[in-house]
Amino acid sequence: MNFDRKKIKDLYRKELFDNVIPFWLKYSLDEEFGGFISQLDREGTPYGKDKSVWVQGRATWLFSKLYNHIEKNPDWLYAARLGADFIKKFAFDESGRAFFRLTQDGKPINKPWSIFSETFLIIGLAHYAKASGDELSLEQAVKTYWNLVSLLDNPEKIGSNTVYENYPVKGHAIPMIMVATTQELREIVPDDRYQPVMKKYLGEILWVHARDDVQALLENVNSDGSMIPGPEGRCVNPGHAIESAWFCLREGQKLKDKNIIKRALEILDWSLRLGWDEEYGGLFYFVDLANRPLDQLEWDMKLWWPHTEALYALLLAYELTGDEKYAQWFIKIHEWSFAHFPDKVYGEWYGYLHRDGSISHTLKGNLWKGPFHLPRALLYSYLVL
Repeated sequence: MNFDRKKIKDLYRKELFDNVIPFWLKYSLDEEFGGFISQLDREGTPYGKDKSVWVQGRATWLFSKLYNHIEKNPDWLYAARLGADFIKKFAFDESGRAFFRLTQDGKPINKPWSIFSETFLIIGLAHYAKASGDELSLEQAVKTYWNLVSLLDNPEKIGSNTVYENYPVKGHAIPMIMVATTQELREIVPDDRYQPVMKKYLGEILWVHARDDVQALLENVNSDGSMIPGPEGRCVNPGHAIESAWFCLREGQKLKDKNIIKRALEILDWSLRLGWDEEYGGLFYFVDLANRPLDQLEWDMKLWWPHTEALYALLLAYELTGDEKYAQWFIKIHEWSFAHFPDKVYGEWYGYLHRDGSISHTLKGNLWKGPFHLPRALLYSYLVL
């Protein structure tokens, strides 16, 4: 395959609008209780009806984003409204914190240990507010964002299952999601107060978790930035690192900051080198820097989302640099992904493959996999092309 810009653009547009979006519109909308059902089998039939709050926020964001950036399609606005109304009614507790899992009709099941439910609700409600003009959704998004900023400055208030004084660890996931959430909210509501938040979390990604001495972005470091001994300290999640890289690339692009772009490209290069499976192709889920045993027993599985993140990251890197190596990496990951993940019979993509690319689970959605990583990557790739 050659890097044929028009051919790739047309393919990604077709995959997004003729395959992926129709699947979720047809099967996930809950007309009875609102929101989205994501526990879908291969054919799109629900195998469970509990609702992930992550999915409610992410799906609301997606359909709102499509409405705001592609066309004023009433079906997309209707889907976004189902999500936003369900979120406002059921997703938050009396203190303003979000649940992780709800029953189909919105009763709470459990809360998360961290802040990720809130971040996806923020971006969903904010972009829905732009699509619909609903000021209450925007007010809820902004209020939740600044509550998160305060909580992260006082992490003892968040709650955790870890005794911090015995294990003072910083995770990459927090700065990563805060950069992404700030970018999405800033698009809807300009505010100078975002600047120090962005600077703080962007710096943690680029200069604390990303380490030149091991040429990797580490998922976990000590609170002082030093490496943790043991498997958690050596753990690299190539998909997470690649996703973070394109968040940083977009920030560098916005600020016209060549140093940010250069550092983000280094992270992308390291993560591709570490993550690519030379024997079977595709990206590993987890990697140990010393090739020692990993705690994650699923380390060698091939999941949909690291590959979709890589596709967009590589297109953006190629757009910004013109460096042919990114076009070649894109072709390699594109060919592997499209040869293994799409379901040519029932539509959408499988999410979970064995190392050799054979199918592990036929499901199309669960409490984590919903209409987000794949359609987001297809949308952003189409737009950059």
